[in-house]
Amino acid sequence: MKALLRPNFDKDGSVAGARLTVEALLETGITPLLDRADAAVISPVNEGCLIGEFGEMLSDCDIVITIGGDGTILHAVQAILGRKKPLLGINTGRIGFLTQLEISELGHFSRLKEGNYEILNRMLLKGTLDREDDCFFALNDIVIFRGGDHLIEIEVHCDTGPVASHRADGVIFSTPTGSTAYSLSAGGSIVHPSLELIQMTAVCPHSHFNHSAILSPERTYRAKEAAGSLRGGAVIMVDGMRAGVLERDKSLTIAKAPQSIQFIDLGIRDFYNCVDIKLSYRR
Repeated sequence: MKALLRPNFDKDGSVAGARLTVEALLETGITPLLDRADAAVISPVNEGCLIGEFGEMLSDCDIVITIGGDGTILHAVQAILGRKKPLLGINTGRIGFLTQLEISELGHFSRLKEGNYEILNRMLLKGTLDREDDCFFALNDIVIFRGGDHLIEIEVHCDTGPVASHRADGVIFSTPTGSTAYSLSAGGSIVHPSLELIQMTAVCPHSHFNHSAILSPERTYRAKEAAGSLRGGAVIMVDGMRAGVLERDKSLTIAKAPQSIQFIDLGIRDFYNCVDIKLSYRR
C-alpha cells in the first residue's frame, strides 16, 4: 500500500506530526509518498519514502493522508476531485472533526495494512454560475453573503417553483458532512454524514422564521438576489474559500454533485461519539 501525505505546516505540531506519521507508516509496511517541498521540510526522515510531485504521485497512491485540521482536508478534497482516492485525516489542529486519528493514535495504521477499515462515501455539492464550466464543488457548504453590515435578499427556486426568500446576513447550503460546520453555528441541525440531503440555513435572518430547511438532493436549486435588493453583488464561499461573485443579474445553481469523496473509517469511534467529544470541547 502507498500513502500520499498532504501536511499543512501552518499548523503547530504538523512538522513533528509528519515525521511521526512517516515513521509509523514505514513500521507498518506502508510506503509514504511525499511531495518534494514537503520532504525538504521534514528531512531527514525520508529514507524509505518515495519523493516526487504531488500531482504525479496522486495517480500512483492508494490513499491520501492529510496532516493538519479540517481545513487541510477541505483543501485536499479540491486537489483530488475526480480521483477515487480515499482520504484519512490526522489531526494536528484544534478540533479536527473530519479527521480520523490523533497523533497519539498512529498505531491504528495496522488496520490499513490489514484492510480492516471501511470506505465511506461523502456527498458533495456542485455550484454553477450561469455557465457549466464555471462550477465548483463543496464537501461542507456553499455560502452566499454580502459582507460588511448589509443584509442580503436571496430568493431560492427549484423546478417546481419558489422554495424560500431570505433577508439575512447570508444563506448556507450544506451537505450532511457540513452540518457540523458553519451551518451548525447558524442554528442548523446535526445530520449524519451517511445521509444524502441539502440543508439550507439563513445566517441571522431578519425574520421570525429562523429554522433551517431540509431540501431534496434529487432537485436542482437556483439562488439569486431579489429584484428589490438595494445593493447588487454577493460573495460566494465554497468550503471557506472565496469562489466568485453572484451579480444581481445572475443566478447560482446548487445541486448534489454527481461524484462523491471517499473517507476511510478505521472504526475507532462513531459519528455521534465525535459530536459528543469534539463539539462539546471535552477533550
